[in-house]
Amino acid sequence: MKPYQARAVWELCRQGFHSVAAEAEAAWSKGQGYKLSEPLPLARELMELIRIANWETQCQAA
Repeated sequence: MKPYQARAVWELCRQGFHSVAAEAEAAWSKGQGYKLSEPLPLARELMELIRIANWETQCQAA
């Protein structure tokens, strides 16, 4: 995993969103972007981490 992906997974786990972290990690490991399946009360900073982690995945695929 790329640095922002690992940081996003760690932060999701730290905030108690273990299942979301597992889904995100699985998507990024497959080289896919991750999108939340349902709206969650995540901090803006965490949403930005997910956005950057998705961008890292796009850069890796290109």
